[in-house]
Amino acid sequence: MASLTIKNAVKRYGTVEVLKDVSIDLQDGEFLVLLGASGCGKSTLLNMIAGLESVTGGEIMIGDRVINDVHPKDRDIAMVFQSYALYPNMTVAKNIAFGLEMRGIQKAERQKAVEGVAEMLQISHLLDRKPAQLSGGQRQRVAMGRALVRRPEVFLFDEPLSNLDAKLRLEMRTEIKRLHKELSATMVYVTHDQIEALTLADRIAILKDGSVQQLASPTEIYNKPANIFVAGLVGSPPMNFIPATLVEKDGITHARLSLNKDTDNDVIDLSLANNDADITEYGGKEVVLGLRPEMITYVNGADVNGQQTILSNVDVVEPTGADTLCFLKWGKHDVMARVSSAIDVGSGDQLAFSIDMSRASLFDPQTEERI
Repeated sequence: MASLTIKNAVKRYGTVEVLKDVSIDLQDGEFLVLLGASGCGKSTLLNMIAGLESVTGGEIMIGDRVINDVHPKDRDIAMVFQSYALYPNMTVAKNIAFGLEMRGIQKAERQKAVEGVAEMLQISHLLDRKPAQLSGGQRQRVAMGRALVRRPEVFLFDEPLSNLDAKLRLEMRTEIKRLHKELSATMVYVTHDQIEALTLADRIAILKDGSVQQLASPTEIYNKPANIFVAGLVGSPPMNFIPATLVEKDGITHARLSLNKDTDNDVIDLSLANNDADITEYGGKEVVLGLRPEMITYVNGADVNGQQTILSNVDVVEPTGADTLCFLKWGKHDVMARVSSAIDVGSGDQLAFSIDMSRASLFDPQTEERI
C-alpha cells in the first residue's frame, strides 16, 4: 500500500473550472471519503486519481511518484464502479481473475488468489455462476473481489452501493469496513450518502462547487462543522439554524433569541459559559446559532445538569422507531428536536425542552464560517 497526495489539483473543461485548488494528503492505509452533492466534483477528482481524467493543474502522487501523465494501467490502482462493470459472458471466477490474466500471472497463482479473495468475501459458492445469476449484493462482492485480487497500492470506490437496497447497503458497508481493517489498505470512496461517509471514513473531504469545504474526521465534521454548508449537509435530520445576538449578562455571554413573531420584546437568553467558541469579537453582534436536534430534548428525558430549558409548543410529531422527532415553535422560529420514543408527546402539547448549549455551533451570518 502507499500514501496518496493531491497538491493544488485543478480541473477545467474549457473555461469551466470543475475542481479548484484541491489539496489532500492521505496517509498509507487511510480511508478517505469524498462527500458532496451531485456536480460538486468528487467523481471528477476520483477519475483524475484513476487516470480516467487528465489533470489541468497541480500534482497527484502515489507514494513519491507523480502520476499525472502515467497511464491508468501503470498506476497500480483498482477501481470499484457503481455499475459493477462485470463481463456477462464470464463466470465469477473468470471475472475476478481477468485482471491477473491480462498481467500475465500464471494460472495456478491466479486460481489461488481468486479462491482466497472469494473466501474473504464469502462468495466461494458462486465462482461458477455468471453475473446474470447473481443478486445486486453478490455482483458488488464480485466487483470488489476483482479489485482486491490485484492487491493494488490504492483502492478507489465510485458510489459502489448506490444501486443496492437499504438492507444490502448496510451489509456492504459493514463488509467494506471489515475489509479495510483486514487489509490496512489505502482507500478513496466517493458518495453522496452522509451515513456511508460517517460510518466508513477515517477522514471526510466535503466538496462544494469544486472546493474542499472541510477535511477532518467524521467526529470533528459532525460536532464542529467548518461552515453552515457543512453543518447542513452532515446530520440527519439536519442542524437547526437560528438567528441570535450575543449579549453580556452577569459577566457571561449569552445567545439572545427573539421568540415573538412581531416584536423583539419576547426574548430568551441562552448561556454560552460552557461553549468553547471564540466569541471575543462578536459581542453585541448577530450570529447564527446551530443546534442539532439531539441537543434539544424533553427535559424529563435528559440530563439537565447545567442545561437550560425553553417552554415549547409541539407543532408536528414524527415517530422514527428508536426516537421521535418533534417540530417545535419557538415564536417565529421552526425548530426540530429529538426525544426518546418512550416519551409520550403529541401535536399541540406544550413542554419544557432542555437545550445543551455546550455543544452548540456559532456561525458568522456574513461569511457563514464557524466562529
